[in-house]
Amino acid sequence: MTSRLSLLGVCALATSCGYASPYQSSGPAISKAGVEIRLTGERCYVNRSGEQFPTTVDDDRLHVEVNLQIANTSSKPAQVALNHFELAEGAQAERVVMAPSEADVLTVSPNETRTVALDFEKGTSLDCRHDFSLFAKDAVILEGRPVDVAAIDFQPAR
Repeated sequence: MTSRLSLLGVCALATSCGYASPYQSSGPAISKAGVEIRLTGERCYVNRSGEQFPTTVDDDRLHVEVNLQIANTSSKPAQVALNHFELAEGAQAERVVMAPSEADVLTVSPNETRTVALDFEKGTSLDCRHDFSLFAKDAVILEGRPVDVAAIDFQPAR
């Protein structure tokens, strides 16, 4: 019985450090061409400057990691360029836009669903209390043409 309880404790600890469902989300982005992008998890944190008296202002680094599920219900293969995604902070007048560190191109076959993790990082005064929008700006290509996919708005879990 003791080993079962410790195993449950380890599992709970391991899952608490990973991705969480967003606090709020606008839901999946579905294109007319049959490609759906869904935010299935996110992780947001800030690496604060370790200096007691920092020489630069706003040298904190915001990290936002997202898990995306990409489903292709069309009859054609879809190419997904990961470096074409953008993450933008939605509320400030001067918008902060971040690009992912990933640069791969995925092929999602007809009737296939793939999951991918994207990591966004930027030195900024923003933190995880802000609202974000994930844009698939020309990231999805079907038959050589970009597919229009709506943005996904979300608030990170708190």
